[in-house]
Amino acid sequence: MVTHPKEPWQALSVLVVGFGSIGRRHLRILQELGLGNLSVVDPRPDRRETACRDFGITEVFEDIQQGLQGNPQAVFICSPTDFHLEQAKMAVLGGADVMVEKPLSTSVEGVDGLEALASEHGKVVMVAHCFRFHEGLKKAKSLVHEGVIGRLLSIRASVGEYIPDVMPDYRNMYISKLNGVYELMHDIDLALWFADQPPVRVFGIHGRFSDVGMKSPDMVEILIEFKERCLASIHLDFFQRARRRQIDLLGTKGTILVDFAHWDECLISLFRSKTQAWTYKKLVTDRDDMFREENRLFLQACITREPSPLSVAQGRLPIQIIDAVKDCQQTHKAMDIVLPERTMTLMGSMPLSASVHADG
Repeated sequence: MVTHPKEPWQALSVLVVGFGSIGRRHLRILQELGLGNLSVVDPRPDRRETACRDFGITEVFEDIQQGLQGNPQAVFICSPTDFHLEQAKMAVLGGADVMVEKPLSTSVEGVDGLEALASEHGKVVMVAHCFRFHEGLKKAKSLVHEGVIGRLLSIRASVGEYIPDVMPDYRNMYISKLNGVYELMHDIDLALWFADQPPVRVFGIHGRFSDVGMKSPDMVEILIEFKERCLASIHLDFFQRARRRQIDLLGTKGTILVDFAHWDECLISLFRSKTQAWTYKKLVTDRDDMFREENRLFLQACITREPSPLSVAQGRLPIQIIDAVKDCQQTHKAMDIVLPERTMTLMGSMPLSASVHADG
């Protein structure tokens, strides 16, 4: 008996490049979503063996060139960050649509080339900023969009975790040698998403402040000034013993606090100036739901040929902020942000994005 997929995208052939923790998660989610034509690339024999033994994958490859010989229709780039751009370009040239894990790159250099290549070849390229699909953060975004707290004035994002607990082998991993705490850059992207307007100036300080022994920064503090009277402050660290992740949204008519430090629950606190009272809503969350939604949207775009839900230009912006902070380290001055015109036109195009905020 022949079974037909319920969704056209379930028949797509997909190559997962990089089989560390995020590559394994994406593969498992793809299998849950009903995709069966899956293959894996990883240079480590033990990871290729894991793909075969634990996930039933029959086609595994040592490098992306080998994997692309099978002409996959979509490629998930889940390798270390400094390989992202090169491998994404190879996948596009190989005829595939591409999902690239965050961060898109270690710097903006070369990002425009990927965008141009995707446009030239008519390929969908999506950047995987999964927290834009978090249930609690989507709810907060809707409240801001609806004007519940008036005009948004301030965004405070803070995340910290103890890297020896999260990644016991971190000293031997790229995260310690390369990007460091900037790998937590989801919260930079979230600040940009909530602000929903162009950033104009950035100041930041980073460094190795703790005793965890990383070669790259273990903490960064960032200030972002936006065009229309809004400011964001962002704290990232790799040494907090009690894992913390919270976003505070301060408006002219109220305040929203989103505590999402735990994967299985989220607390949204809302203060309205009209009632002078707080209300609280606890949501039961599933970490995989973010990945299910972003993967489904990407796969759907592969079929419909609609624009990517999170484009290269949008994935470029948090990298530009990071580059500016690194420049601050050298100049000790705030850095102006000049955005490409295409990025300016995309600022209000994201799901649940509000191009006009209710004023207070």
